[in-house]
Amino acid sequence: MYGLRTHLRMLKAATARFLCDESGPTATEYAVMLAVIVVAAIVGLSTFGDGVEGLYVAIDSALTTT
Repeated sequence: MYGLRTHLRMLKAATARFLCDESGPTATEYAVMLAVIVVAAIVGLSTFGDGVEGLYVAIDSALTTT
């Protein structure tokens, strides 16, 4: 089996690899960017939703009355 020094060396190497790994922050940045896009889409739809609905209702009524 491994001795205490070997375990400590392996733990130190694993910790160094973990701290140098940059894939975690990249995934976090993508998640934050996705959240911002979703919030912007919701705000845009709620802001312009009534106007777009009114436009479609006007088009529908113009088409059905002709």
